Amino acid sequence: QTALGMAATEVFKWTVAGSNHRLSNTLITYDTLTLQSQVHCVVKRPQCISCSQLGQGLGQKPLPIVLGHRKKTFTTDGGHRCCSPQETLRKYQHHISPITGVVRELTKIQINPLNHTYIAKHHFVTIFDDIANLRKNLGGRSSGKGRTDAQAKASGFCEAIERYSGVFQGDEIRLKSSYQKLGDQAIHPNACMNFSPRQYETRKEWNAQCQGWFQKVPEPFDEGREIDWTPVWSLTHQAVKYLPTAYCYYGYPLSYPPDCWADSNGCAAGNTIEEAILQGFMELVERDAVALWWYNQLQKPQVDLDSFEEPYCQRLKQYYQELDRDLWVLDITSDLAIPTFAAISSRRAHAVEDIILGYGTHFDPKIALSRALTELNQILPSVLVVRADGTTQYPQYTDPLAIEWWTTATLAEHPYLVSDAKVTPKKYGEYAQLASDDLLEDVQRCQRIVEEKNMELLVLDQTRADVGLRVVKVMVPGIRHMWKRLREGRLYDVPVKAGCLKEPLAENQLNPFPMWM
Repeated sequence: QTALGMAATEVFKWTVAGSNHRLSNTLITYDTLTLQSQVHCVVKRPQCISCSQLGQGLGQKPLPIVLGHRKKTFTTDGGHRCCSPQETLRKYQHHISPITGVVRELTKIQINPLNHTYIAKHHFVTIFDDIANLRKNLGGRSSGKGRTDAQAKASGFCEAIERYSGVFQGDEIRLKSSYQKLGDQAIHPNACMNFSPRQYETRKEWNAQCQGWFQKVPEPFDEGREIDWTPVWSLTHQAVKYLPTAYCYYGYPLSYPPDCWADSNGCAAGNTIEEAILQGFMELVERDAVALWWYNQLQKPQVDLDSFEEPYCQRLKQYYQELDRDLWVLDITSDLAIPTFAAISSRRAHAVEDIILGYGTHFDPKIALSRALTELNQILPSVLVVRADGTTQYPQYTDPLAIEWWTTATLAEHPYLVSDAKVTPKKYGEYAQLASDDLLEDVQRCQRIVEEKNMELLVLDQTRADVGLRVVKVMVPGIRHMWKRLREGRLYDVPVKAGCLKEPLAENQLNPFPMWM
């Protein structure tokens, strides 16, 4: 009766005044317990397959990605952007609603004033959906971190939009063909995934005992099968290339055993497409550097945190000491020469060391360091709850591989986690300042770095018309993911060229423990 009365009142206002802004593109809920009403924004979907030309994706022609100059206005936390985190949230916060929102909920995890982390709940789907994945999806699939509350909140929100935008909806531009028919326009998915022949040969045994979907090995790719292909733009060749739609979008429905699938590597959201491309590319470089270091178990120099003269670092070191944990940072920068750091922490004087890691990459070494430290903080809550007997109580639904790492890994058995004591720690002044004041110039530098290594920079625009926030998937065939994907190439060649190894390791000599993050 109350609801009917409210509806009648609002309709009466509309009738008398000729309009009612309170009802325009909104849904109003009324809580009979708290007697509070709440407004939820209803966003029109220009890509609707029933009432919009944008929705007829299958027949559309792919368009080039055109970039422009974008001056940076925010460069102090998380990355270089053309507006502040507060501005981003103000512009897009109408997408947060438990009823009509892309993001159902954005919740802060309260730990301490130095550790700002948000969990975002949103729609997500993978081809491996089961009860365990459903629980994870309901509990929140994305999270955000930052040195400030605003940055962490914007980070969590943007990651949720990024994930949502990457889910297959059916209105995407696609081309039905085969790898063989497409010829040079097609990119083999394993050029991006990088599984080795041995991994394909042993996939059934591996997959049977592998509990995390992101560690699984797909079926060998059928080059003659007709499938859906998604157009991506090659910034290198200024031309359209094609990758399997199943590799480009989460949850793409398959009628055959999967021979490739989507992951979030290189996916990023931004206020502009240039901003998103820069963020996505830095993630690719970060994961590539982690793979080279981790699987080859290379000892890397430590970073002199004091030389960065960042008060945040000093406060963080003190906080970890109070937790009876050690904290240090390694420089794991690769041949791409973009500052990349691994922040590491372990429990002191305890049989179970609960070793956690966080990574960061950026043209600005201070931003790279900040990213590594805040990612470490993001993982820290998972190992903070200690039972009366001193054992760690890990969160429910934590990946079994992560728990295996925390409970078994020690610094003594994994010496690559610690720097060579004979090598002088790297100081802030040793790092070149590669960033410009323009996002386009930074993207162009990224492109040059890739092309100097005879690789190609690809971009898929995943922006959804009803959301507005730009989302891209950046891809560089040949660059490595940090997951266990052991094909020949950079993983073996770069450490030798860099002088870290005398000769490439054999596949069975690589670190047997998969990167679990």
